[in-house]
Amino acid sequence: MRKETGFWILTIFMLAALLTSPMTLFASQIEIIRDYWGVAHVYADTDSELFFGAGYATAEDRMFQMELSRRKVSGKLSEIYGKDWLESDKLMRTLGLYKHAQEIANHLDGETKSILEAYAEGVNYYLETNLDNLNPVFDEIGIVPDPWTVADSIAVWMRLSERFDRSWQNEVTTLRNYEQRLRSGVTQDPILIDNSAAIVTESDFLRTDPDAYRRLMEERPGESSERFEWDSLKASHAWTVSGSKTFTGSPLLESDPQIAVTLPSLWYEIHLSGGNYNVRGICVAGSPGFLIGWNEYLAWGATALGSDNGDLFQERLSEDRSEFLFKDVWYPVQSTTEVINVRDEEPVEITVSKTIHGPLVDSFLKGAGRAENFSLKYVAIDEMKTPITGMLSMMRSRNWEEFTGGLSDYMFPGIHVVYADVSGNIGYHTAAAIPIRSGRLGLPQIGWTGNEEWTGYLPFEDLPHVLNPSLGFVASANHLPVGDWYPYSLTIGTGGTGHNPRSMRLYELLDNQNEFTFESFSEIHRDNVSAIARDFLNLAGILLQRNLLSQSSSRFLNVFSDWDYRLVENSRAADIAETLVQTMHRSLRVDFSTATLASKYGGGHAGNIFLLRSVLSEIEIYGMLTDEEELAVWVNQVIETATANIREGTSQVRPQVMVYQANLEGFPSILPNANRIMPSLTTTSANTIWSQLGNSYTQVVDLSNIDNSRAFLPPGISEDPRSPHFFDQVALWVAGETRPAPLSREEVMKYAELVRILPSSVTEKSD
Repeated sequence: MRKETGFWILTIFMLAALLTSPMTLFASQIEIIRDYWGVAHVYADTDSELFFGAGYATAEDRMFQMELSRRKVSGKLSEIYGKDWLESDKLMRTLGLYKHAQEIANHLDGETKSILEAYAEGVNYYLETNLDNLNPVFDEIGIVPDPWTVADSIAVWMRLSERFDRSWQNEVTTLRNYEQRLRSGVTQDPILIDNSAAIVTESDFLRTDPDAYRRLMEERPGESSERFEWDSLKASHAWTVSGSKTFTGSPLLESDPQIAVTLPSLWYEIHLSGGNYNVRGICVAGSPGFLIGWNEYLAWGATALGSDNGDLFQERLSEDRSEFLFKDVWYPVQSTTEVINVRDEEPVEITVSKTIHGPLVDSFLKGAGRAENFSLKYVAIDEMKTPITGMLSMMRSRNWEEFTGGLSDYMFPGIHVVYADVSGNIGYHTAAAIPIRSGRLGLPQIGWTGNEEWTGYLPFEDLPHVLNPSLGFVASANHLPVGDWYPYSLTIGTGGTGHNPRSMRLYELLDNQNEFTFESFSEIHRDNVSAIARDFLNLAGILLQRNLLSQSSSRFLNVFSDWDYRLVENSRAADIAETLVQTMHRSLRVDFSTATLASKYGGGHAGNIFLLRSVLSEIEIYGMLTDEEELAVWVNQVIETATANIREGTSQVRPQVMVYQANLEGFPSILPNANRIMPSLTTTSANTIWSQLGNSYTQVVDLSNIDNSRAFLPPGISEDPRSPHFFDQVALWVAGETRPAPLSREEVMKYAELVRILPSSVTEKSD
């Protein structure tokens, strides 16, 4: 866009907006208060007015990010970035997420529809009135954003879900490995459960929901007992303690979603007050449902569950690929043509073909043979619902019953949800639409027989949940949600069989204190102790005293003589410990010299931690080691492998560039001058609670005094390099600190920096 053409572009845009947004007048004003950190506090009388203001404020802060998200999910990145993004566009067009979002929008009704319409109109009002003052990146790239729609908000959430739901891309590789094992007779590593690590214990579940427990015990599923592990995306930790463990007698809750800190942030923080809402938290810019947040009555946090929400189905096609076989009948393959416009290139046409299960995705799979055909059945493109409905209900809920009622309408991506309320309750609930399968979990299903079809989803009321657990706290760090008594597989891949290094340490800290103040509870956020490295070194020291370690292992241990177990930058001992932890991850294998230990404790970090806790407890209680020789072999091998991988000298962290608008996709920077150098951080390990590279947001909620709550969102609220709130929360990020995040208007006004009143003659759909 150029200045001299601005008038005509503005005219065209307003005509388009008028055609898509019938006009009425708001009866009252909409107020947007910006605080010292640029966070928008939107005040209005009705829900529609409130979300109109939310759309306006979000567009003011993140319009280009919203445009990129919309283009990503609709397969239109090549129009602005060129041929390098053609494969991404082909995948999105093939999956059909955006078209499905349009179908959902066309069938949407009730409150969700009116709220998303108001939100879209708020975005469009911002564009209509600020088209000559948009983020300069629009000028640089030469585009004008189309009017925002209800489908855009639905699709933007789908874009986030798709990032977390990619296990299907590994199923063919898993199948090839499985076939190789069958030919060679190699045994699969056992999948063992460390029940002591489970968030929901059997006794707590029974006490919380005896009817659900009885159903689960009586109606055991007929799932395949053979299961395959895959690396699922893991991020975040959230925890809460009951009043029995706090100084005030009321719960405290913290949520730290761990995903790369980007410029701007993936998350958008906002406070909405009016109508049925007085809530603040984070959403994805362009989609107004809060993933994490709190209101006057309750607070909630979330971490990634990593559940498998999609399956490949192996299809039998006719020779000309025009038909597919299903239950001995041939049906026509549905094919459509998609045209992808590519910057500075000729348009590219692709054919999207679908069977009864979903789109054929052969060209996006590694390891698929020429004669093999696979379709994808995926919850996000199979259901005519949007999780936004559930999130909106959660945002306005007042108690556990209302909250879980809203949560039941949430489907994807799968999450662990941690909960606390002002009545003193704390709780946990798994939330996901997890298919009930009859085929092998983690492998492609057979698509032509009809014998391996999904038969529905695990009932929400039967998913793992607990209210007021006996421990007095709830914590999730993407670890085991429920023990092996639970009859269903939650399909959560690796890491879901016990503790991981973060959850191990989190449980220690929460279990060992009973009078948390707000300050001491908040300090957990900055803990960088590696409990797994500490326990491994303790075991190694015991074996050394018994003359069971090699001389090289003995020399290795000398490095840690003065180490305080903290994984920090510029520490030789911490560098070596990090290598040690990474080496441990795959060290327990049944086809290795550690077979005895692997068969007893399992593999991965869950197996490591199960082993260390069991063995050290055995020593403390009985003064003996049952598997002494095997343990010595394991420790020596881990140290030997770690030693070979250690770099000389303390690692020097080179300055990293935070690329403007990379948006977790690796997008190139359109405004290089907007790039920033990442600040020096204290802890960058992904194996500690304080993991600054992924500390994308923090909220700490005080249920005894909601206005005492605190938060921060690095690097800043605004995406506009011209804004003072573009990079202004970096100091908080570096220090691991938070800022005030009150909910009452009186407290908000203490930090008010700017007040804007939207005029009453703004567009809105009639109720």
